Amino acid sequence: MQKFNSEPRISIIILTDYSFNKKFIKCLKTYTNQKYTNYDIILVFFNKKRSINILEKLKFLDINPKRIKFIELYENPGYAKGNNIGVKASKSKYVLISNPDVEGDENLLKKLMQSFQYLAKYNNSDKIIIGPRICNYNGIIEYSRRKINFLGFSNIDISKTNKIRRTMISSGCAFLIKKKYFQELNGFDESYFMYKEDIDFSIRAALFGMKQYINNSIHLYHLRSDEEYKLNPFKYYFHERNRIIMTIQHTSKKMKLLLIHLLFEPLHIIFTIKNHFLKERIKIYKYLIQNLKNLITEKQKENNYFDRYYEMNGIFNEIDVNSIAFHLLNFFSKILFYFYHH
Repeated sequence: MQKFNSEPRISIIILTDYSFNKKFIKCLKTYTNQKYTNYDIILVFFNKKRSINILEKLKFLDINPKRIKFIELYENPGYAKGNNIGVKASKSKYVLISNPDVEGDENLLKKLMQSFQYLAKYNNSDKIIIGPRICNYNGIIEYSRRKINFLGFSNIDISKTNKIRRTMISSGCAFLIKKKYFQELNGFDESYFMYKEDIDFSIRAALFGMKQYINNSIHLYHLRSDEEYKLNPFKYYFHERNRIIMTIQHTSKKMKLLLIHLLFEPLHIIFTIKNHFLKERIKIYKYLIQNLKNLITEKQKENNYFDRYYEMNGIFNEIDVNSIAFHLLNFFSKILFYFYHH
């Protein structure tokens, strides 16, 4: 049976630039005002273009710097590498990966650690990842529980429960894990740069024997406006590039899956022309062509996680899931899913 200290050391890892915008300030105030006592905050700053005294800035904002350590980088390392750098610098037993634009209550760390310890005792194992329910202030649940679908993923609606539930994906927005397991998994795959690195990590964690959970009674608010939810060319490129390379990396039927991606391309082309992302789609093609040999020959990540569900939720978000077009898309996907398995 696992035994735990009631307040083991936690490092909160936050990657951010030097803007100190309102969302980041709210995030810092959330984490510096926790009732949990045994923790520190590692801020990984990037895009350093000018001399800035961080301690003076924190003092000006009335933020206690006592718990804060910081690392300064001149270039943007990407979400994956930036968090890996922060975790490596941590001397704590646990790490909490966190976005820089979230806000929660003063018991956030305490509740997450209590949940972790309860689950570790229940499973007789500390191979646990626990995260909060991610919400926004418009009442929308951004993330509660996810399953991996054929060619992507989707949310599972469990909005009516406040209980702890298993999930196939731990959101990179916020999750708690033992540092040693994060490092044994080699952290986030830095080739992803940003987006989908958490899905890739979650699959590798599951294969490693880790159980992943969401505590729906713990709410963390993602401070994004309606405009920020919309795709822009930068977001589109990394979301789509990483979705394709992730699915190919994690299957043993690589050539079949590549062909299926190609069969869906006409729909993607229509979408990119309509939304002015065609240039980014072409960049994705170039990246895939340049890295095709490595993608096809890589065996290390192969598994059957993308072999279970065929629904298109999470792939063509611009199509209403209740529309006839979406039902036709799902039917087409079901046919291709059958081909994929035979």
